[in-house]
Amino acid sequence: MNEFIRGTCDEMCPKAEIDLRIRERMVHFFETDPDAGAAGVPDRSRMVKEFTRSAADRRQPKPWEIRTPRMLLETVHYLLTIVLPDPRRPFHQRYEFIFDRMRAIRQEMVIQNLSVGEVLPILEPIVRFLCYSAYRLCEAPIAEFDPKICAQHLQECLKKVLRCYEELDGGDLNRFEMERLYLSFNIGSPEATQSALARYGASEPELRLHITTQLECHRGNYCAAIRNLLRFSPLEAAVASLQLPQFRRRMLQQFSIAYQSRVQTVPLEWLESVLGYEGRERTCLANDCRHYNLQLVARTDGTDAGEGNRSWAVKFEKAQFDGQRCALQPRKVPRIEDVLDRCRNISRMLLGGFYG
Repeated sequence: MNEFIRGTCDEMCPKAEIDLRIRERMVHFFETDPDAGAAGVPDRSRMVKEFTRSAADRRQPKPWEIRTPRMLLETVHYLLTIVLPDPRRPFHQRYEFIFDRMRAIRQEMVIQNLSVGEVLPILEPIVRFLCYSAYRLCEAPIAEFDPKICAQHLQECLKKVLRCYEELDGGDLNRFEMERLYLSFNIGSPEATQSALARYGASEPELRLHITTQLECHRGNYCAAIRNLLRFSPLEAAVASLQLPQFRRRMLQQFSIAYQSRVQTVPLEWLESVLGYEGRERTCLANDCRHYNLQLVARTDGTDAGEGNRSWAVKFEKAQFDGQRCALQPRKVPRIEDVLDRCRNISRMLLGGFYG
């Protein structure tokens, strides 16, 4: 029978690690004193335990090297209320620091085999942070942000949260929020759809829109799925929108078969509507079509087209669509971006799951 350690450390970082990292000059920017008058001065009160990989030859940690459940929760709050809004560094650097420290928190949760009641208050804000970061950094270059690593950890956290809910008898106030985030992140996934249907059926009011959207994806009705996802709550819509490039690619491939013609064309303005291009994103549509080798032609129907997409139409031909081209990198969606910009307190949203 496994014996689990119960942590006794009541600081964000054990003293031995603080001493070691100060001595070895391994103190992160966000662990230095901003009021010291000189750069790089360590601030012990700001130091947060960093993640280290487990290894077979490593000794078992001592209780005083592991943080208590209360301190793990306090550390999550510190990261999201102090580090996350810190404007002194770009968001990808804040994400990198918080991601590493949250990974250490999750590791200590496993080491201690915390109860469901202790895990959920810690893990739910981590899920929201990963969802928000996956969207916020979706346009970042790979040198600044690896979406695959973020997605892997987000999926693990979501599944862990849902397993925890299965062990509860009730009183889990955030359960449907996490279920919706799981469906949003896995929009179009048969596994996620079947899992939700098995637990709740198709008529659960809290999930009806999301399950309907999943079913539209399975039918190949991506136009309806796109309209629906824009009705999700902002964080859910943000993480679901990461699949927009995949949906649009499939739709353009479908159109290349359904609207194939040697003489007829489809106005680019119509594609804006069915593919969900809005606001600033409209300027990307022509280049997105060219990415898949679709032919753009000037409109000759006598319409006073003016400038932009009104001037162009697409000539669909099945043989011309480049099926070897991968879907484009996700982009921020203007409608979702506008809502998030109006959120006065992102930290509060990630900690409590609401907008303030």
